[in-house]
Amino acid sequence: MDLPPDTVLVFDRDEGLTVFESFEHATNYLEAIDVSEGEYTAAYSLDGRVLVLTAPEPWRGPAVLTGTEGFDLTDLEQRVARYWQLHQVGRTPCTPVQTARFLIERDSQSPRGWLKRLTDRVAPRAR
Repeated sequence: MDLPPDTVLVFDRDEGLTVFESFEHATNYLEAIDVSEGEYTAAYSLDGRVLVLTAPEPWRGPAVLTGTEGFDLTDLEQRVARYWQLHQVGRTPCTPVQTARFLIERDSQSPRGWLKRLTDRVAPRAR
């Protein structure tokens, strides 16, 4: 899977990571109130460009995401490694690009719904 060039990696204060396929996806999802309360600690593009999240006044609606001229690939790699250490225990850490691909692919798979699992348990389909 090829990642879109404007893929965004956003880290939260619990050292979790959310990956968005674009700036637009990120700003549609991230809420200004969470940004203003410091929920998100860092944001990067795949190549290590530092992105800045801000909250418009009043703190309603989407956050604002802005690219900067700064790059910090080292910090991005360290944050990704920490994410794997804390949230993907027992798995081998991956690069930022591999991690973004992993999370996007994982999140795009439709899980088997709870109702389907329940009905299969109660009355399994004949095979």
